[in-house]
Amino acid sequence: MTDNIVVFDHHRQGAEQIEGPLLSYIEPYASSTCEMIAETLHYYSEDIQIKPTEADTIYAGILIDTNNFMTKTGVRTFEAAAYLRRCGADVARVRKLLREDMRTYKARAEIVRHAEVYRNVFAISVCESTDLESPTVVSAQAANELLNIVGIKASFVLTAYNNKIYVSSRSIDEIDVQLIMERLGGGGHLHIAGTQIENSTVPEVKHRIQDVIDKMIDEGEISI
Repeated sequence: MTDNIVVFDHHRQGAEQIEGPLLSYIEPYASSTCEMIAETLHYYSEDIQIKPTEADTIYAGILIDTNNFMTKTGVRTFEAAAYLRRCGADVARVRKLLREDMRTYKARAEIVRHAEVYRNVFAISVCESTDLESPTVVSAQAANELLNIVGIKASFVLTAYNNKIYVSSRSIDEIDVQLIMERLGGGGHLHIAGTQIENSTVPEVKHRIQDVIDKMIDEGEISI
């Protein structure tokens, strides 16, 4: 639909790439694409004025990707947030934007309640996608929640959705979940990663994750 394509991405560049962009800005160390956008606007020109609703949306994106400034947050993240606040972003409005309904909240609680602990440090659970509008989003949120449990170093939440098994994985600092997900055909970041697996079942994918963990521990890539 357009001849001018600009790519902003905070994921590590993989084999699949958008061809012929006017600008390609790949920054794996950024907390989020929204941080990169805010940073670019800030340094591009002081004359650029964004609307408060736009500032709210970009600020909300940073909150989501950093799990409320708890993951991949650096000095640049807070500088971007400060810039957005100066542009009129309102924390109360953003909080209302990110609220969820009771059904979603209960679904996430059930995922956490039924989580199994593997090898004492890995939490693995399943999200039942029935009646959920965005089960993969709920899975990602639950994976974050599981890291709040003492002793858990990495979490994995599986969701059967649209004839695929989606896996959301998270860690705090010691486990590189990106490497684990790459062995399953996915990728992401050091602490936030995922994959989508076709022609498989939830139990099969669960066993595959456990097998990959076991193999990486034996090979010395994971230390627990």
